[in-house]
Amino acid sequence: MELHIATLICLLAHAAMASASIATRLSNLQLNDVPGSVLSSGVLENPVVFGYTFESGIDPLNIPWSSLTHLVLAFFNVDAAGTVVPSSGNPGALISVAHKNGVKAIASIGGSGSGSTAIAMALGTNATSTALVASLVDNVKKYSLDGVDFDFEFPETTQQVQSLYNALNSTRSAFDAAFGRGAKTLTMTLFSSKGQFGPNVPQMDASPFSDIVDYGLLMSYDYFGSFSAVSAPNSPFYDIPGYPGLSFTSSITAWLRSGWDAKKLVAGLPYYGRTTTVQANSINGTQFMPNSGAAPPGGPVSKISGAWTWTDLRDPTNGALRSPTMARQGWQRYWDTTTETPWLLHNTSLTYIGYDDLDSLAIKANHIITRGLVGVMVWMVQYDYADELNSVVGNYTKACERIVNQLEASQSSTESESENSVGSSRNSSNGEQSSRGSGGTSSQNGAASRHWKSSNVGRVVMSLLISVLALTFQ
Repeated sequence: MELHIATLICLLAHAAMASASIATRLSNLQLNDVPGSVLSSGVLENPVVFGYTFESGIDPLNIPWSSLTHLVLAFFNVDAAGTVVPSSGNPGALISVAHKNGVKAIASIGGSGSGSTAIAMALGTNATSTALVASLVDNVKKYSLDGVDFDFEFPETTQQVQSLYNALNSTRSAFDAAFGRGAKTLTMTLFSSKGQFGPNVPQMDASPFSDIVDYGLLMSYDYFGSFSAVSAPNSPFYDIPGYPGLSFTSSITAWLRSGWDAKKLVAGLPYYGRTTTVQANSINGTQFMPNSGAAPPGGPVSKISGAWTWTDLRDPTNGALRSPTMARQGWQRYWDTTTETPWLLHNTSLTYIGYDDLDSLAIKANHIITRGLVGVMVWMVQYDYADELNSVVGNYTKACERIVNQLEASQSSTESESENSVGSSRNSSNGEQSSRGSGGTSSQNGAASRHWKSSNVGRVVMSLLISVLALTFQ
C-alpha cells in the first residue's frame, strides 16, 4: 500500500494545528500567548474570583474556598424606606467561615424581580437613598462584612441610572469615612447586553461608575432561554446568527468601549444552563430551533424552572450527562463551533439545554486573561458537581500566577544579560573591537537559538514523517 507524500504533509499539518490548539488551552497558557499590553498593565498579578451563593441555607463545606477571593451573599433584603436586612436574619456563621479561609464576604442587594424593584423605590427620594447608605454601613459593622454589591436589575430610565450613581458615590464616601479609605469593597452588577446600564437606557459613558466602584461584575450569561424565540446557548462565546451583540465576547467589548476600566471588569461564568422545548418538526442538527412555547423543564435536583445547574446535569440518577462530555441514554450531546459551547437534546421530550462545561468555561477564562480583565465571577458556586467546574477557575488563577512568574523570570534574565554585557564591555581592552565582537557573538547566539528551535521542530516533524511511513509500508 502506498501513501502519497501530499497526504503525509496534510496529516502532519493537521497534527501541528491540533498541537497549536492544545497549547493555547487555559492549563497551558504561557507568557507568549498574552498581549504585551496586558502584561504591562499588571492586571494578572492580583486576579479576583467572586463566587455568588445564597445568603442562607448553604453548607460551608460546599463552597470552594481555596479558589475564591470574594464570597457574595445573595441577597440582603431592601425595603422601600431604604432599610437593609439579611434574608435569614443571621449570616454571621458563613461570614466567619469565609474569613477563616481568607475570603472576603460581601452582601449583595437587589437581584432580579422584587429585589431590584425595592432598590428602585429606595433610590426614589433623597431621604430613602440616604437611609439606604446608612443601613448598608450598619450591616457592614454588625456582620463584619467586607463590602457591598449593588445588583440593580435593571435601571429603566436615565434618572434611575443617575440615582444609582449618587447612591454608589455616597456609599463609597460613607465606607471610607467609617472604615478607612478603600478598606471596604464596593461592586455593582453590569447588564450583559451592549454596554447599557439597563435594556431601555441609552448607552452612556460608564467611566464615572468605573471610577467609583472597585469592580463591575458582568452578567455575561442569560442571553437566551425559554424566553427566547429560538433555542440558543445561555452564554455563547461568539454572537449567534441574527442576534448581534448577545455574547460573552461582544458584551466585554461593549463595556470596555463604554469606558469601563478593564482592570475593574469581572466577567461572569455560569454554572448552569437554560432550557426550552423545541418544535418537533425543527430538528435538523443545528441548535438554533424554534421554541415550542411549552413550559421549560427544571432540573431534577434544583427544580429551577427553565434551568439546569451543573449538579442537575451530572446527577447520577436523573442527570443528562454521565461524564462531563458524555450524554446519558435518551440524550444527545453536541458541540457548537459557532458559539464554542455544548448543547443537549432529549430524544422524546425535545428538551433543549444550552449550557457551559469545562471546555467552554476554559475558553472563556482564557479570553479573560488575554483580554486583560481582572477576574471572574461565578453564579453560583454551589451549582458545581464534584468540583468539576471549579477546577477551571483553579486553572485560571494558576495560569495568571504562571504567566506573572514567567514575566518576572524573563525580566530578571534580561537585566542580568544587560549587566553582563556592560561588565564585558568595561573589561575589554579595545572598546570598538570588543563591541563588534560582542555584537557578533550576540548575533551568532541568536542564530544558534533560532537554529536550535527550528532543528527541534524539524526533528519532531521528521520523526512523525518516519513513523507514518513506517506504518504505511509495514
